[in-house]
Amino acid sequence: MVDALLRSLSVGRACAIFDGGLGKFDIAAICHEVRCVNAQVGETFCITLSDAEQRVAGDELHSLGTVAIAKSQAEDGILVLKVWATRDTPPFSKHAEKRPVGEVRIPLRHLSDLCNCMLYFTWVNLESAGLNDSVAHLGYGNPFAANSSESFLQGIMSNPRQLMHPKACISLCRADQLAETDRLLWTKDLPRQDRVKRWGPLLRSQQQHAVMCTAQNLEAAQQQNGSGFLPQRLMHLRAQADEQAQEIELLQEQLQSASRSTTAPTSAEALDVLLNGGGDQWRQKPSMTLLEERTSRQLEEARGLAMQTEAALARRGREAEAHKELELQQSLSAQLRGELQSYEVELSKLGEEANNKIEAANIRIRALRRERDEASRALADRKEGNQKLQVLLQELEDEKSQLAQQKETLMRMVEDLHTCCNEAGLPAADRASIDSISGFKLPG
Repeated sequence: MVDALLRSLSVGRACAIFDGGLGKFDIAAICHEVRCVNAQVGETFCITLSDAEQRVAGDELHSLGTVAIAKSQAEDGILVLKVWATRDTPPFSKHAEKRPVGEVRIPLRHLSDLCNCMLYFTWVNLESAGLNDSVAHLGYGNPFAANSSESFLQGIMSNPRQLMHPKACISLCRADQLAETDRLLWTKDLPRQDRVKRWGPLLRSQQQHAVMCTAQNLEAAQQQNGSGFLPQRLMHLRAQADEQAQEIELLQEQLQSASRSTTAPTSAEALDVLLNGGGDQWRQKPSMTLLEERTSRQLEEARGLAMQTEAALARRGREAEAHKELELQQSLSAQLRGELQSYEVELSKLGEEANNKIEAANIRIRALRRERDEASRALADRKEGNQKLQVLLQELEDEKSQLAQQKETLMRMVEDLHTCCNEAGLPAADRASIDSISGFKLPG
């Protein structure tokens, strides 16, 4: 419904404020190189990026090697990358004159399932610009929409072998995965998680370039050898066919000359021929016809044999190419298995180290827990001892206060006795003992 409203208002989804961002993401694409495309003198190549339903305007021109951003792409959408030829120079104007060169349609859902929504220096075939739209406009539906995933995968797999087909080398990823805003280049110092995530697209690119190099080497070898790529048997058969053709032409000339010389004989000549047994000359015509037919059959057989030999050689060439590609794939598989084993060994080492660290951490945790429990018990014992000391201190303070009261009472009693002695006139001979008693003080 949102798309229909946007189309009715002639507004792109990138300009919509009510998109909501549900299942939408931005796509960054770079076209590195274009090959096997007819270019006129003074023309340069550029690209535009849009979706198949034209929900996002894709009229901005980008030169080769620069990043193009497609805004708010749906997960099940089809991204259209078009290549144009123009005489304008960067930065390109939207109104610059340009002519379409080709286009490639990329199903985003299939790309996400195939290689994590990434392409890295991958060659794709360029189809005729607007071909799918024209077929759909004629009422035959969109053939690309029905088998977009299969067509896209088949194009990536068969592209390296089609050396003369128009093609483009592109890289594609989510816009938020760009390391830098102006280029897309993966280096070996990336984090391990990013390298694991980008391993699939990188491996696919390496396999595609390996197959393309093999195909180019085979073609270069055939061009250097010229016609020598056919075996000697094929050349011998062709020479034999040419010789038989010359013999047939010679026999046809002899037959024509013989027929001209025997078409209109005089009566005397005919009588002489009959008398001299010249009927054998008249019987030469059927024998010449049989010879011509037999020679024609031999020529046809030779040509058929030559064609069969060519087909067998072509089949052997395809089998040899398939065998080489199989060997290449086997070597790549062996290399990948070796890398997988190394990764498994590294993973086992990391797992062992992690287990050792976890075991050491568990031992340390158990020791800390024991120390914590011992400290808790010691703290409880000290608290209990402090409480006992506080009770004992309180008892001592109470006893001190009682002794102080008893001392005061005794002092008053002594003073009373001294006063009574003085009043009674008793001698003060024992006064020193009383002073010592009155001067006695308890330690504070």
